[in-house]
Amino acid sequence: MNGARVAGVLLALALALGAPGTAGAATSGSLNVTLTARTEQALKARGVTVRTSGGASRSGRSVTLALAAGDAKALRTTGSLRLRTKHRTVSLGSPRLELGSNPRVTALLGGRRTTLLTLAVAPDVSASGVQLPRTSATLTAAAAKTIAGRLRVSKLPRTSFVTVAATASFSGAAAPPPVQQPGVAPNGPCRTTTGGAAVEPGAGEPPVKARPAGARTITSATVTWRVRESFIQYIASGEGTSTARGASGEPPEVAGGSEAPLVYSFHFPFAEGWCDPASGAARIAFTGTVGFRYADHEIDLRANDPEVELDGTSSRVIFRMTGSGSTDGANARAVVETLDVSKAGGVFTGADAKSFAYERIPAAVPPGAATSVFAGYYLPGDPFGWVSISFTTE
Repeated sequence: MNGARVAGVLLALALALGAPGTAGAATSGSLNVTLTARTEQALKARGVTVRTSGGASRSGRSVTLALAAGDAKALRTTGSLRLRTKHRTVSLGSPRLELGSNPRVTALLGGRRTTLLTLAVAPDVSASGVQLPRTSATLTAAAAKTIAGRLRVSKLPRTSFVTVAATASFSGAAAPPPVQQPGVAPNGPCRTTTGGAAVEPGAGEPPVKARPAGARTITSATVTWRVRESFIQYIASGEGTSTARGASGEPPEVAGGSEAPLVYSFHFPFAEGWCDPASGAARIAFTGTVGFRYADHEIDLRANDPEVELDGTSSRVIFRMTGSGSTDGANARAVVETLDVSKAGGVFTGADAKSFAYERIPAAVPPGAATSVFAGYYLPGDPFGWVSISFTTE
């Protein structure tokens, strides 16, 4: 999870979020962000392309985003963007239009909420909705530098980067707060979880993690699954990896002592999820398939529909495993790897306590799982890559 074009699209997405509203009110409308002709040419020259997901669509130079519920402080969408060049990717998660005296567009960039765009004209906000006539937006110096640096492209244009227009309406008064029943978990903001030594997953297919009372709904999420480099290189000696059902691979790269560029990291479309304010636990489900095939070694294995469970020492990743021959996967859900959240490269919470990100959580073959999916290739407890995940709650 492109430099120039990515920046433009990202900015557009973020701007599309611009529609403040009454807290708790239903929100309808859309935000339209259009790359200027100059920006489009600059992105194309740098080999940058943009992919959208969630409630975002693109036609030509224009990106349209459906609006999610907002309040007087910010308006957000459920979409996300990945800016790509041939060999590099930058993800912009959970774009949000910040309101108030300094209206601007922000998104999760590298796990941190970052200001992407500033607006030439502030939105007209009222109790009934928001109107933003088409106005130009400037890419901030910090965002331009970060995006260009990560994509390894030349300096991006900043002024008149995109034009933005938005229309939003708010209907319905805020619902009264629910009556808290004895024993029900608090329905407040979510929080991050901490981790330590992995717990054995146990025998048999794992149950779907139960949603606690008071858990908040996750409205958007992104995930990167990085597979152990030696395993990817081993599979590449055969037919290699493949993706299907919306999953996608990062551009090939040289890693782990191999001279051949290979795909090591994969993304999956968000399906649904929740997080628990009381414990910090979360379950985030995705769709899509990554296949591993080495016919001469009788390997034809497919990992489907990942479920990331974040819950202290019980954090883990579950896939539905399918395949054929000696690796048929049994069409069953299985704990493929455990996650040590305590050793994540970074754990971040947005200022609004609604956006969260865990960067490069170390993954390992489950302990005590001698018959687990990859235990035939590695010992229980051996490292098996990492997972990065970000999500936004209602």
